[in-house]
Amino acid sequence: MSGSSTGPATAGAFGQTSVQTRPRGAEAWLFRALILMVALAPLPLGSNRPLPAALLALAAGLLLALWGGLAQFGRLGVSVPLSRIAWPAALYALACLWIVLQWVPAAPDILADPIWAEASRLLGIELPQRISVNPEATLTGLMHLLTYAATFWLALQLARDEDRARRGIHAVAIIGCAYAIYGLVVYLSGNEWILIYRKWSYADSLTSTFVNRNSFATFAGLCLLCALHLMLARTRHLLGLNRPARIKAAMLIEELTVRSGWVTMAVLALSIALMLTASRAGVMSSMAGLLCLAAAHLSRRSTSAAQLALVAAILAAIVATSFATSGELLAKRSRLHDVDNSFADRNQTYALTLDAIKATPWTGTGFGTFADVFPAYRNDDRPQVIWDKAHNTYLENALELGIPAALALGLSIALLVLRAAKGIRERRRGKALPAIGFAAGIVVGLHSLVDFSLQIPAVSVLFAFLLGLAVSQSWPRSADRG
Repeated sequence: MSGSSTGPATAGAFGQTSVQTRPRGAEAWLFRALILMVALAPLPLGSNRPLPAALLALAAGLLLALWGGLAQFGRLGVSVPLSRIAWPAALYALACLWIVLQWVPAAPDILADPIWAEASRLLGIELPQRISVNPEATLTGLMHLLTYAATFWLALQLARDEDRARRGIHAVAIIGCAYAIYGLVVYLSGNEWILIYRKWSYADSLTSTFVNRNSFATFAGLCLLCALHLMLARTRHLLGLNRPARIKAAMLIEELTVRSGWVTMAVLALSIALMLTASRAGVMSSMAGLLCLAAAHLSRRSTSAAQLALVAAILAAIVATSFATSGELLAKRSRLHDVDNSFADRNQTYALTLDAIKATPWTGTGFGTFADVFPAYRNDDRPQVIWDKAHNTYLENALELGIPAALALGLSIALLVLRAAKGIRERRRGKALPAIGFAAGIVVGLHSLVDFSLQIPAVSVLFAFLLGLAVSQSWPRSADRG
């Protein structure tokens, strides 16, 4: 039938699946639009400003609405039923619902923050009682969470086709390479600019289009996962060929320098750029993710000792080359004295954040309100240092959301990462596709212990895209046959 083909199974809201014949052009164009959104997100300072963040949310909302309209009129189907991710979806929805309740201007006195009663007394007018101390910031935080949820859902539905999922991985590797090369050009030419803005911080570190080196380190680490996956997928099979060692070595060199030269360039550009960020936690968490991905590539029973040696050699070459060419600043920042000073500052912030959590452990102070609440708990030893983030996403969420809602939000993401990990075991082929989601979870999960990269929209949108793609590919194709 011209213009149509048998697509992946569609599913109803309660999980029934059936294979239908339907056009696939709409899915392909929607997926391209989603990739374009992910690609453009880092351009305006990581979208960590009100206008670009709002535009990013608008783009995600429009794509989701378009997907819903096309699904309603039968132009495409639900490739992954909601029932497959029921628990993560329910937990995430509960966290979002709680944020709405934090914002609602009619909170009972027992739940409302005392600041509203005090403000009413001082101003002599009756102000609405709320849980959140900053309703506008709370709504903005909710907007971010809904943007990431829309991105995840679209990737989940549109990347069920394996070829399309692979194209998504290619796209992320290319996107990351482009931003890494831009960052290298800026760095080597004086490191004075971020796009059209003169750089005002991190003058000694590569940040590409981001302001904070740690944020770009996470972004680069996620893109490096995709580039490394492509490199391993294109080389490891060569060692299984029945050829003399000299011939296989020549084939490997040809693959890395000619046939897959752009992949090699992407890996090198991203690893060098990552090292030049001088983000200690960013580099370490990225290395942990790369090791997880490499382990997934070697998880097959047919893996030979030669293939194991190849993967180890590629990882060692990446680390050695990037550190030899650009590791001086990272080594300088990793001196014991500098590490001790950094951890002393963070430990003090963590202790003060824990004190703030104890004040409102169940209700929180309102999502997105850390910068409003924390100054009341800090001392004035270093008033010139501004801490508008806790540098630990888990603690910051607990302060803002309250412990129950923070656990719900964190658990929802953890369950999706575990679903991707489960796909590594369940799939017979294409194990590395769900492994990318698991490795990405390792990168952002570890880095979130000491920084706030997931609070930068461009980073979270990329993570949501990769996680949605990986979870979509975590079920064997046989799961779609009802």
